[in-house]
Amino acid sequence: MSKTDLDMITQWGISIENVAGKKTRERIMEGSDTFRQSTAKTHIAAWCKGVVEKLDRLVNEKNRIKIMEKCGENCSLVNRRVIDNALKKRKKYASLEEFLKAEVKNPMPGTRLEYNGNVVYQFYTPGNYSTPMRCYCSLFRKLPREQQVSATYCNCSRAFVSKFWEAVVGKPVKVNLLESAISGSEVCKFAVYI
Repeated sequence: MSKTDLDMITQWGISIENVAGKKTRERIMEGSDTFRQSTAKTHIAAWCKGVVEKLDRLVNEKNRIKIMEKCGENCSLVNRRVIDNALKKRKKYASLEEFLKAEVKNPMPGTRLEYNGNVVYQFYTPGNYSTPMRCYCSLFRKLPREQQVSATYCNCSRAFVSKFWEAVVGKPVKVNLLESAISGSEVCKFAVYI
């Protein structure tokens, strides 16, 4: 477990407290204070699965989405280089359509794009990555294949995808989660309305 993973768990707790209150954070994040960099990633994945289950039980849907969106926004800051690299690529093309055509032909590793008019379909293919994983999020990479996690968690990725495409197109976008690898699909699929 890396320091970044520990920081992500801390930020998750802060997001829960900011939206649902301190007592709810304490109930949901129970045990997080015992984690160290030596904590096994399989243990972290199991614990995170439990956190999502508690979120689903204890927090209403609107607030669960807010919590996870905040986590995705934080992730977009931590992983800003992914967005910055996409912006550099985007600037090489005269139009968004030229950029999209190039990305369809040569997508970022572990991703695939399709587009039709003003809808971009972004696919994450974590199982096909050079080192197969359940999720690009390091907290769930070691989740056993037979286990599934509620798509609640994927609002984090949805927010990240939104920040990514907002930067690329230079305006707000709407993003819907269509499929999730940790919820049982082979891929994560997002519809991005640009």
